[in-house]
Amino acid sequence: MGAFALFVCTASFSQSIEDKAYVDVSAYARAKVVPDRAEIEITLKESDNKGRYSMDELEKRLAVALNEAGVDAEKQLSLYRQYVSTDKKRRIYQYKTFKLVVYNAEEAQIVMDALTAQELSNTRILRTWCEDYKQISDSLKVAAVKNAASDAKVLAGSLNQSIGSALRISYYASRYSGGAVRNTVMLAAKAEASEDAATVALPKVEFDEIEIEESVNIRFELLPAEK
Repeated sequence: MGAFALFVCTASFSQSIEDKAYVDVSAYARAKVVPDRAEIEITLKESDNKGRYSMDELEKRLAVALNEAGVDAEKQLSLYRQYVSTDKKRRIYQYKTFKLVVYNAEEAQIVMDALTAQELSNTRILRTWCEDYKQISDSLKVAAVKNAASDAKVLAGSLNQSIGSALRISYYASRYSGGAVRNTVMLAAKAEASEDAATVALPKVEFDEIEIEESVNIRFELLPAEK
């Protein structure tokens, strides 16, 4: 988890209806994390090979590819949908779409290579995420609240005053960026030519970091200066 960042965007002193002085403070905490889950969509189409392989044969090829990639198909693979369609010559073709969960970019690369070797190239990475996102988010909420309290103390202390209990806490929905479902999910390093001009270093699958941010606004009671 990355370092927490503190940012104070508002600080105001006022007198409430109940004649209580208060200080409002906004603060956030954020962290960058590497996704530990990704979902690969694999579609088997009899029409892709013009009937050379039946659906049974395509599924056997899929099983071989996943076995060679070291994937626990029973745990990581699920059938998403299946259907049939006809072409202009009224030939019937089957279609099946599977979703495969992998645990890191290296495993995703191994799977993609194994599928390609089995002539199963109708695949794409749909999304990436963190399995413990909720835990990370909760820890950032706590950090943001502590940052707000710390800064409120500094502001009050500059007036030789102190803060009391929190009178109100406003929480803003989590913000996160990175790990988007687009081509940049598979951030490929640019292919660089080696000493042999005919040899090129092929791009590899990498997962973009996800930045998570939690923000709060807290109103603390402002206690009088000690005499």
